[in-house]
Amino acid sequence: MKFDNILETLESDGKILNFRFTTSQIPMYLFVRFMLIQSLINKEFNLSNPHVKSNNKSTKEILKYIYHTLKSNLFFAPKKDIYIFSSGIVNKFENKKYTNRLYDEFYQLFKDKTQIIESSVKLSYLLPKKEKIYFRDLIDIMIILCSKTVKLKKDDVDTIDNFIKYLRNKNLFDVDDVIFNDIKQTLIKLRKRMSISFWMYSQFLKIKKPKLVIVEDAHYLGQIPLITAAKSLGITTSEYQHGYIGLAHPAYNYHENIQSSIKEFLPEYLLTHGEYWSSVIRVPSQKCSIGLVDLIKKTKYIITNKEKTNQILFISGGTVFQELNELIENSFEILNKLGFKLILRPHPSEIPAVKKRYSNLIEKGVIIDTSNLYETFSKVDIVIGMEASTVLFEAIYFTKKIYLMNTKYTQFYEPKNSFIGFNNGFELIQLINSEKEIEQDSNYFWDSNWKQNYINFIENIIGNKK
Repeated sequence: MKFDNILETLESDGKILNFRFTTSQIPMYLFVRFMLIQSLINKEFNLSNPHVKSNNKSTKEILKYIYHTLKSNLFFAPKKDIYIFSSGIVNKFENKKYTNRLYDEFYQLFKDKTQIIESSVKLSYLLPKKEKIYFRDLIDIMIILCSKTVKLKKDDVDTIDNFIKYLRNKNLFDVDDVIFNDIKQTLIKLRKRMSISFWMYSQFLKIKKPKLVIVEDAHYLGQIPLITAAKSLGITTSEYQHGYIGLAHPAYNYHENIQSSIKEFLPEYLLTHGEYWSSVIRVPSQKCSIGLVDLIKKTKYIITNKEKTNQILFISGGTVFQELNELIENSFEILNKLGFKLILRPHPSEIPAVKKRYSNLIEKGVIIDTSNLYETFSKVDIVIGMEASTVLFEAIYFTKKIYLMNTKYTQFYEPKNSFIGFNNGFELIQLINSEKEIEQDSNYFWDSNWKQNYINFIENIIGNKK
């Protein structure tokens, strides 16, 4: 299966956009597009969900969540020209406080004009904060509660059923009632919330009157009410790249035949980390290379001409952890005899399940690393992955010995492999012994002039708005 074949089958004739709710011109497909395409990818490659469910909250934790949701809700935020809608998961803990890893430096550049608004992380807030942050959960809770009173029209139910029949006839899917039931329930839920969501975000934006909103994950299309509300009020919309967005990422690649039709539901601008990312993705938004602040500022950790440390870092993306287990286990003894120390860095969302997923490796002596990523990079010579991820690209700033396993999965996402490919553990060991290196320039992936790039972008947007 090739990603472009999926786009061709689903989107080339544009007919999939014809199914719409009675009260909206937003195609149903957009609300479930990522879910739909990702389900095909998951099934094709037997991928696991990296997001591990957390334990149930205690009464104290629930009360704490409610308290901060009310106390620091977004309606209490001061009026600013720029609102950044961020997830909470991108926070980092430094100097006993949480800082927004993606947006704090942007906030500092225009502190008097910018306000960050975060969502919770599994109904918890990462506190205390370095800067005053407001939370969006209250508006989302209000939308859910109000939607309970909305009755679904028969015409909408019929359209949902017709949409699902249309998908079944595409022959992309085996008879899989689970995914189609999920799609139906998602569309029913979103139909009930749609008008309420648009109205509430419109009211918020009318009160605050920003000139620009930066919305994380906007291209996943889960933020359509916020994006369309902002556009209807003449507010410029944008998204800042928060992770890997390669040639086959479902959220950042659309068939050329539908791009003009869906442009109104996506932000005007997509701010990327560098020229490479802008060149590979296919979206109707205007692409603007900015850079990745956190990475570039941490280049002080790079040790030039450093001595060989004989440490190998394996990176987990959480979706093929069983295969990663097998690779490390099969290579462990030989690499250990060669004098290498093996380190495994789990995906942040699988940390609660580390002992369960990697107990056999821990018993062998593999070190589990959850410390500052860039400090870890500065101490290792070799980085190895089995999934295309931002972390491998970030490693380019610190080492030229980066390996990505050749699998149907990695070749699906990275048909133009930017790293050193290997087919099995034996070949990996041979390549490590040969000390082969990649040749790419880090600035192609990570624009180092992030500060001036961002200033230019903001001054262009804010300066042109009254």
